[in-house]
Amino acid sequence: MQGWLWRLGLGRGRVHVFYDEAYRLPLSGIESSVGIEPRTTDFTTWYLLESGVVRAADVRHPVPVSYAQLARVHEARYLESLSDPATLARIYATDPSEVAVDALLDSVRLVCGGTLGAARLAVARQGPVVNMAGGFHHARPERGGGFCTVNDIAVAVADLRAAGFDGSVAVLDLDAHPPDGTAACLAGQPKVWIGSVSGSDWGTLPPGVDETRVPDGCDDATYVQKVKDLLSRMPASDLTFVIAGGDVLHGDRFGRVGITLAGARKRDVAIASALRGRASVWLPGGGYHAESWKLFAGTVLVLAGLGHQRITARYDPLSARFRRIAHLLTHESGSGSGLAPGEEPITLEDLEGPLRLGPEVQPRVLGHYTAQSIEYALFRYGLLSYTERLGYSRLRVEVSSTGGTGDRIMVLGHAGGREHLLSDTVLEKKVLQGETFLFANWLSLRHPRARFSDTRPQLPGQDVPGLGLSRETTEVLLTMAQRLDLAGLAFRPMWYHLAFVARSRFRFSTPERQGRFEALMRDLAGLPLVEATRAVAEGRVRLEGQPYPWEPDDMLCRLQPVPMDTDAVAKERERCHFTVVPAAS
Repeated sequence: MQGWLWRLGLGRGRVHVFYDEAYRLPLSGIESSVGIEPRTTDFTTWYLLESGVVRAADVRHPVPVSYAQLARVHEARYLESLSDPATLARIYATDPSEVAVDALLDSVRLVCGGTLGAARLAVARQGPVVNMAGGFHHARPERGGGFCTVNDIAVAVADLRAAGFDGSVAVLDLDAHPPDGTAACLAGQPKVWIGSVSGSDWGTLPPGVDETRVPDGCDDATYVQKVKDLLSRMPASDLTFVIAGGDVLHGDRFGRVGITLAGARKRDVAIASALRGRASVWLPGGGYHAESWKLFAGTVLVLAGLGHQRITARYDPLSARFRRIAHLLTHESGSGSGLAPGEEPITLEDLEGPLRLGPEVQPRVLGHYTAQSIEYALFRYGLLSYTERLGYSRLRVEVSSTGGTGDRIMVLGHAGGREHLLSDTVLEKKVLQGETFLFANWLSLRHPRARFSDTRPQLPGQDVPGLGLSRETTEVLLTMAQRLDLAGLAFRPMWYHLAFVARSRFRFSTPERQGRFEALMRDLAGLPLVEATRAVAEGRVRLEGQPYPWEPDDMLCRLQPVPMDTDAVAKERERCHFTVVPAAS
């Protein structure tokens, strides 16, 4: 009963959030090269909306800040340098060829506008407001760094001051790294207090910053107590910015604090209690862990009065989001038009072809999907808009038959005065283990505008870098399989890294093959993925001392999971031991 009351919005607080799908950075290689999950902001927001914690009416779309507003904090020379892809590439640890300057700066200015909008609303409401991105605390007046281009908190404070706000401001920075940029931007300003609990020593901060450093791998109890101690020293303020850092989790790629999700939730409960009834802006800061999105989702749960609510361990926000969109698409083409569920409407092309009143019937992928229907689906799933932000225009879809290996789907787009192939997929229905799967005979996601570099090296089988949309593409293909009433999705990885990337959703078709793969992952765990997959491709991997050729066997993702013989998997995994021969110098 209580759960239904929460879903109806009774018994919990109303949380206002600022969010836009363009918060996601248009950097296709940041996931593979830097280890950052680019979808974190989306994951958090989608979960909050799907679970009913945040209402659609409470999501506000920010207005990008102007350069005049940025210039109140940042030096003109630095702002001018942001038009150079090399400047942005340095900040985001990527190659300049991957930087679509306008789209990236649009994202940054939009997030900054979200922090400003949240600050204005918080002051007006005298309560907490959330920006789903932000907390760019490493950006200084004269330069950016550490994935921070401009300092959104300092820009918001400067704009509020320009509008007549004269109240006191506190910045409670609980990112795993110290607020060096924020301290530089706000140095010497009256009525400003900055406090920090972090796990890194970045040198001496400006006078007046209350900094606490916790040891590496800090336990929950010690960390939470340090935060409470800082709260006890924090002066009462008219507006507080809280960076509820997502990079404090154990195992974070760049953070060294090491607490659990439960510890982070206790931290947020303490802060929310201390700030109750006062204006506050909550920002996620950094987060380079697979579960960072859960941490900030938990922060919003606390603000909504649902701090006790747990997030299901296996909940996948991307899958849940795409399932919902697929349901809406089915409703639009089926029951919403007075048709039976799954029934396709008769189209003009269906009538014109048989009656020869027009061109031949357009080809359909697997007898079902036309180029137009695929393009519309990609639009609804958000894949086309993201691809446009990478620098491609006039996107279109072509479908055809290969005459033997299946039906082909190509996505093409213009850049640099020519049309490029961006996605190339060949699909067929295939019987595996007595069930029919949607089988991807070929799948290539291509970003021709980008180039390989030391931070994004070329992997076996690649001729250009990827688009960074492999997970989204998998979800689209799974929805296709479900609509066609198939058992699931399957493919045959021709390279080790393809199987490695797919490992969370796919399993090899036999327990013995799965066991060998798990043993290989175990024994190559000490190598970066690019080195591991090259070692396998170059024949430098040995199984029990003998050369091990990669086994490109079928991997399956079932829509209805079937238990695998875990004993057989474990037996083969323990039997196999792999070693790597160093590359010849």
